[in-house]
Amino acid sequence: MRKGKGVELGMDLEPFFKPKGVVLVGARRSPGFGFILPLALRRQGWGDRLFLVNPAGGELHGMPVHESVAAVPGDPDLAVVIVPAAAVPPVLDEIGERGIRHVIIESAGFAETGQEGVELQRAAREVAGRWGMRVIGPNCVGVVNTANRFSTVEVVDEALCPGPVAVIAQSGVFGNILLDGLHQKGLFISKAVTLGNRMDVDECEVLEYLRRDPDTRVIMMYLEGAADGRLLRETLARVTREKPVLVLKSGRTQAGRRATASHTGSMSGEDDLYEAVFRQSGAVRARSLEELVDMARVFSTQPRPAGNRLGVATSSGSLGALATDAAVESGLVLPDLDPASIDRVRAIAPRWMNVRNPLDVGPSGAFIPAITALVEDPGIDMVLSIAVMPYAVFHEFKERGVSVRDFLGIASGIRDKAPEKPLVLCSIGDEGFVRDLDEAVGPEVPVLTSPERAVRVMAALWRYGKTRAERV
Repeated sequence: MRKGKGVELGMDLEPFFKPKGVVLVGARRSPGFGFILPLALRRQGWGDRLFLVNPAGGELHGMPVHESVAAVPGDPDLAVVIVPAAAVPPVLDEIGERGIRHVIIESAGFAETGQEGVELQRAAREVAGRWGMRVIGPNCVGVVNTANRFSTVEVVDEALCPGPVAVIAQSGVFGNILLDGLHQKGLFISKAVTLGNRMDVDECEVLEYLRRDPDTRVIMMYLEGAADGRLLRETLARVTREKPVLVLKSGRTQAGRRATASHTGSMSGEDDLYEAVFRQSGAVRARSLEELVDMARVFSTQPRPAGNRLGVATSSGSLGALATDAAVESGLVLPDLDPASIDRVRAIAPRWMNVRNPLDVGPSGAFIPAITALVEDPGIDMVLSIAVMPYAVFHEFKERGVSVRDFLGIASGIRDKAPEKPLVLCSIGDEGFVRDLDEAVGPEVPVLTSPERAVRVMAALWRYGKTRAERV
């Protein structure tokens, strides 16, 4: 069932993302995926290429329901299966007889449930193998392609705005919830795949497909366990030469590994082995979901720095100190500023301000000049700017109709002064201030909410660039 002889890894996955027609087996009139998904696909412009199947026939949402897969007209090339697990093997036979060779099985109740489920998954795999089918799942929610607004799971409309980041997730619900929230963090995707139990298609094939995908610049991956550890290392090594792969791996502890096995039927293995695979292959590992999202925002918007010299401008001395500690621990250095940069800042700085790295501007109003000086300093490779404001002050500004943009200035223009240097902002405190700051600087300058995480992400960007340069 895996790629046929002479077919390269991931080369026959296109119908999953760009189908000519879709058969939904398991359309239903009661609440559930089979009720909601037809509505979502029609809203996204796929109503004329969607064929619903249920033995009861009739209509659903004004669309005809065919009593069997054989009765479906046209030339569909993808089937989405949402039926009880025990019915999946005979349904796959129907799909095979109809000539459809790409199937997404969203049904649960297979290897993740125990031995009986393992046997049922084996039976489904045997049927699919006889027909030469490619299968995503079972126990997943399928795929999303924002370029053509095709999705086999209902997501909010904002999540279908095209972006440069692809998502691979073993967990269906995890992937679904992640997509629902990424746009709120200014992160938009190209494609998403939820793999579930990986009866056939696995993470390596999807990685190869995304390596060739012109819409994808960065790949996020949530991994519970590898189907083939050696192949994963080889595939990651090949993909990371061209695109960053950011990995969040669960099962770091024995208890976590037990939870993984009961979730998608995956054996997650010893964490030290995965750590070695990621390090050797050039993949970038995140330690938390928040760090994964931060990494994706920075890796998808910022250039790779030339070196590890960090400049920090901050309106809070304590947060600057936290950032400095994190930088040293992450392998970055905070060099002395260039004399010309010192002169530029002193010319506009109050007498109490120490002009050094980190630049603690306090309430001086010199925030934008300080960032500009760091960005243009020849001895600085990347810049972190920490902007905070007490809620009472921010509220007073808002009451007077003054926005963050008004008193901060337009920071997004700073990006043009040194396009080869990463620039990241950080803020903590009132959500309204952070949101206004994000809007003020624009999508090209990510605003993160932890100075330590911001530094670690910038260090990861530097290490990835350094590793890639050494391997190319």
